[in-house]
Amino acid sequence: MKRSLLILTGIIALNIQAQTTVTVGNTVLDVETIYYGTGSNGAFTGNNGMDIPWEIIYGPDDHIWVTERKGLVSRINPVTKTKTVILDIMGPVGQFSESGLLGMVLHPDFSNSPEVFMAYTYGTTSTNLKEKVVKYTYNGTSLVNEVVLLDNIEGYSTHNGARLAILSDNTLILTTGDAQDLTTPQNNSSPNGKVLRINLDGTIPSNNPMAGNPMYSYGHRNAQGILQHPNGKIYLSEHGADTDDEFQILEMNRNYGWPTVRGFCDQSSEMSFCTSNNVKEPLVAWTPTIAPSDMVYYENPLIPEFDGKVLMTVLKDKKLIALDLNADGTAVDAQVHYLTNQFGRLRDICVGTDKTIYLATNGSSWSNTNPNTHSIIALRAQDNTGVHEAATKLFAVYPNPIDHSFTLKVSEELIGAAFSIVDLSGRKVLSGTITELTQSVDASSLIKGSYSIWIADQNGNVYSRKLLK
Repeated sequence: MKRSLLILTGIIALNIQAQTTVTVGNTVLDVETIYYGTGSNGAFTGNNGMDIPWEIIYGPDDHIWVTERKGLVSRINPVTKTKTVILDIMGPVGQFSESGLLGMVLHPDFSNSPEVFMAYTYGTTSTNLKEKVVKYTYNGTSLVNEVVLLDNIEGYSTHNGARLAILSDNTLILTTGDAQDLTTPQNNSSPNGKVLRINLDGTIPSNNPMAGNPMYSYGHRNAQGILQHPNGKIYLSEHGADTDDEFQILEMNRNYGWPTVRGFCDQSSEMSFCTSNNVKEPLVAWTPTIAPSDMVYYENPLIPEFDGKVLMTVLKDKKLIALDLNADGTAVDAQVHYLTNQFGRLRDICVGTDKTIYLATNGSSWSNTNPNTHSIIALRAQDNTGVHEAATKLFAVYPNPIDHSFTLKVSEELIGAAFSIVDLSGRKVLSGTITELTQSVDASSLIKGSYSIWIADQNGNVYSRKLLK
């Protein structure tokens, strides 16, 4: 019997375009469509819409960077909702079924090293595909100067892996799928069915498990999620076959069992293999399968259901799963499922500096080609914590949670009003006068915690909102 955890599900389905709020647990979130495809079913053309977003990243420029499987990279302004294509490689990209332009990651020191790494398949038919890892330079308007870092990975119409991450030691890891060849995951001379690790110039790190080999771990089927957690561990999500999708801790030189082992080492046919082959068991295995995709670690007390948890996007079961880890990150204490059937298949997730959650949706089924069902949506905690409802119309604070400073935007009738920031005990910790419709407030003196901002207008009315730092 495969081990499992208690699953809590629910929530009513609504149309993405019409939906303005959604409830997760006891928290109401605002919903906003940032961008979605335009075109008729199966006939998407041009660069102005969106066709199967695969990777979304909230960049240091406060734009959402996105790959589209057909071969585009774009920057989307989440405020103006404008999309700028910065790379078009639809020609060389081989896009068949689930292949195409897939994973992407930005250099961690992007301001000084504006480099973008990505993985894509190329070839003219679904059976002659190859996969490679490349690096581009962003010149402020476009991605230029492709440099091939890793090539000749077997590709296929499915099972290409292709999730990327850059580790703290400035090495790049890439998941590769088995490309529907079950002989490759246990064959360390093949790059397929692995997590590979290379330097950012494409060379092989000297401390990889095998000299001159990019193999970092092996025995993988098709891992499509990577999370670098603040606890220092790296987590993978991986697609199983007809059983045992997995959530795993990634460790160097470990065997993850595929194709002999599915999920935990709890079948007689698996146990001896696990013992003799140093197999790393998952933390969670899902049967029936759910098709897990990418993940983030999320902190925001305004959404307690998600605060301090791993958020995992799910394709087949069309949901978001919040995984609550134990103190040392070696076990999942609980998992709660949210947004079931709310937005269709969820491919990827990223988080803005103001804690807005962005989701990339991939339609109603894996074969869905209607671009209008492919979108990027934003989820935000509602800012409706004021004493009076009028506060939501009279002033706004952003970002919230606040940082070293925040912006206070008010209606004209509050010019000249006094404001105060008080802590949970009611002690005034900061005060001032509103002199402009939009003004910056220095909050560097505040320690991390919960506060309220109070504004008293000239008629004696008092309005407030909750603040977090």
